[in-house]
Amino acid sequence: MVKDLINISSKQEFKNRVRDILTENAIAIKKKLSQTFLVDPHELKLIAKIVKKESVDKPCIMEIGSGIGNLTVFLAFENIDKTIISVEYDQRFAKILKELQEDFYNVDVVIGDARQIIASVRGCNVVVGNLPYHITSQLLLSIAKGVFDTVIVTVQKEVAGRIASRPGTRGYGKLTAFLQHMFSVNYIKTIPLNKFYPRPEVHSAVLLLKRKHYYDSFSEVFEDIVKCLFFYRRKVVAKALSRCIDKEIDEKIEGLEEIWRKRVYQLSVEELEKIAHIFAKLKR
Repeated sequence: MVKDLINISSKQEFKNRVRDILTENAIAIKKKLSQTFLVDPHELKLIAKIVKKESVDKPCIMEIGSGIGNLTVFLAFENIDKTIISVEYDQRFAKILKELQEDFYNVDVVIGDARQIIASVRGCNVVVGNLPYHITSQLLLSIAKGVFDTVIVTVQKEVAGRIASRPGTRGYGKLTAFLQHMFSVNYIKTIPLNKFYPRPEVHSAVLLLKRKHYYDSFSEVFEDIVKCLFFYRRKVVAKALSRCIDKEIDEKIEGLEEIWRKRVYQLSVEELEKIAHIFAKLKR
């Protein structure tokens, strides 16, 4: 049974048990859904403990992409006083997760698309999960526009590096800027690909995001201008912005004189926020 995973300390034994559970339920992994399972119990315990630490006084934790429940069991065990909303897209895992729900009274299973479910979540402040690689960006954007205060996610190492990157670096782009506007970003650790089954082609990393802003009318303006500016990421800001608003820009706007001659990819989030305020005024 899946609940017995909590008692396994060996990575190889854990991996074998995960493989057995899949075989017993006649489930073949679907590569197109980016299905892979973290099978190192030490890493799973670490993530569950981070969630526990970051969810003090929070009543509910939402898990995205529960799969067979390999992380869910650790979340449920470490956070026994909280409700774990276990969300899984693939209906083939429903039977396994329903059995897990019977073993842990604090687990509530939902079969559906997390991108749609996130928008309807209320009263659940923490989200955790091993995000499917093929929709990582979409999920992160949905999470950013939701109600979550704290986000603990495992993503591709390259994506994690981009999200945590600084202005002027190669990885710094529109997703980076938007997420850093919404959250403070902490790169927790790298998880090697050999700790997953089936083994993916790339390493992964754990990120901790803590809410700075909730998505509102200004965040919407910020998102729009960042999307446009980074389409011209190597152009100077004045020229890029004039294309985004389809008019010439007065480069003598007070307090922003030093920004206009920078390249777009060199702008800090704070500078982008200043530009977004100007953009909002120009739109009006």
